[in-house]
Amino acid sequence: MSIELFIFLLTLAWVAGFGAGFIGLGGGVLLFPLLLYLPPYLGLDPIDAKAAAALVISQVFFAGIIGGTAHWRKGRVHRQLTMVGALASAAGAFIGGVSSKWASEWFLLLLFGFITILAGLIMFLPGPPPHKEVAHIDTVRVSTIPLSAVSCVVGAVVGLLGAGNFLFVPLFIYVLKIPTRITIGSSLVIHVLNSFSGFLGKLITDQIPFLPTIAVVIGAGFGAFVGEKSHSRSSPQVLRLVYSVVIGTVAARVWITILFSNG
Repeated sequence: MSIELFIFLLTLAWVAGFGAGFIGLGGGVLLFPLLLYLPPYLGLDPIDAKAAAALVISQVFFAGIIGGTAHWRKGRVHRQLTMVGALASAAGAFIGGVSSKWASEWFLLLLFGFITILAGLIMFLPGPPPHKEVAHIDTVRVSTIPLSAVSCVVGAVVGLLGAGNFLFVPLFIYVLKIPTRITIGSSLVIHVLNSFSGFLGKLITDQIPFLPTIAVVIGAGFGAFVGEKSHSRSSPQVLRLVYSVVIGTVAARVWITILFSNG
C-alpha cells in the first residue's frame, strides 16, 4: 500500500470518527461513500464496495470504543437500551457479515441508497418533547420488543455494508422517543458489539485488508475523541440538524450514482 493511500485512509477515518463522536453516526455513512467515490479523483486506485465495507466496519468498531467510552463517562449511556440493542444487533450483524461474501456490489450499493432514504424520511416524524430532552437517564423507559426487532434488522444491515449504525439515531429519537444525547451515547456503545460481530464475520471469510485497516483504526480513534468534545458544546437541536444535513447529502450522492450508473 502506498503512503498516499495510507494518508488518505487516515484522514477519511478521522472525519468519520469525528461524526461518530459528535452525532453518533458510527462513521460508516460518511466513510463508505467517500471510500467508493473519492480515490479516483485523487489519482488513487479505486476501492470496491466489499473492501470499503470491510474498512468501514473496522472504523466503526474502534470509533465506537473511543466515543462510547467518553459518552458513558458523561452519563449518556442507557443500560437497557444499550444491552438489548447490542445483543439483538450483534446477532443480526454476524449473519449479515457472513452473508456479505455472496452479495453483489450492485446490491450493496442499492441497499445503502435505500437505508439513507429511510433515515431521511424518519426525520420528518416529530421528535421527543422538550421536557424529555432534559429528563434524567434513570427516568427514560424503553419497550424491549420493538427495540429488539429494530436492532436486529439494523445489525444485519451493518454486517452486510459495514455501515448502517446511523439508523439507530433516527429510530431511537423519532420512533422510540429517546432523548437525543442519550440516543447518541447509547448507540455508540451498541456500535461496539454489533460492529465487532460483523467484523468477525468478515474476518473469518477473509475480507479484511490488514494495512488499510490499521490506517482507518488510527484515524477513527482520534476523530471520535475530538467529536465527543464538540458534542458536549452543542445543543440537541444543533445535533439533530447536523445529522439531517449529513444524511440528506449522502443520500443524494448515492442515488445520483445509482440512477446514472451503467451497472
